[in-house]
Amino acid sequence: GSSPFSYVWTLVEPAILISILLAARIYIKNVNPAFGESSVLFLLTGIVFLRAARNIINRGGRAITGNVALFEFGAVKPLDAVIARTILEFTIWLIIFTCFFTVVGRIIGQQVVTNFQGFCIALLLILYFCIAMSMFNATVGALVPIWRSVWKMMGMPLMITSGVLYVPAQMPPDVLNIIIWNPFLHCVEALRSNCYLDYITVYRPFYLLSFATVVILLSMAIELLFRKEILKSRDNDDDEEDL
Repeated sequence: GSSPFSYVWTLVEPAILISILLAARIYIKNVNPAFGESSVLFLLTGIVFLRAARNIINRGGRAITGNVALFEFGAVKPLDAVIARTILEFTIWLIIFTCFFTVVGRIIGQQVVTNFQGFCIALLLILYFCIAMSMFNATVGALVPIWRSVWKMMGMPLMITSGVLYVPAQMPPDVLNIIIWNPFLHCVEALRSNCYLDYITVYRPFYLLSFATVVILLSMAIELLFRKEILKSRDNDDDEEDL
């Protein structure tokens, strides 16, 4: 958003989401987290992170249709705007997560990130993935408007299969063999594997890297072939969707 309140809401909304989920755990089921001693940390690296990742991708995916006039000068290419917007949104959420991780660390009395180097590498790979998906949504969404609706409807299935509320490694083999293809699951696992010392992860960085690279190459080819058609498309404010 462009108003100061939108930036405040970006910080407040994840806290509200965590509070609601914690209340649900306490009053509906139990107070035990799915893994580790902190429900807050598990939810922060799960459903809150997934929401942030999709928010970044959604905003980056509208960088072309929202800045068509900028490309008339020729100095800025459409995909340059997508990359810049994605990095900006990622940086904003990185600051927010740094604040939350600091607070959680104070609450539980221990260091949240157990492998700082691995955590940083995971963040870079997640940023690469977000750029790839933003480029794909920006190009395909501009050419085929119905894709935006499809992407919107994929929110719930992606959340369910991303392991945000459970530990994927504890799932039955038949279930794991299906959800393992979800790249968002590997993003979640990338964070958790560097926040827990004894976390059994199914994280496959090579798969996430390969997936993102293929998507980027495909998006670049689409943008190159259909640039004129893409620039003629219009933004749709109804697609403001986060999860």
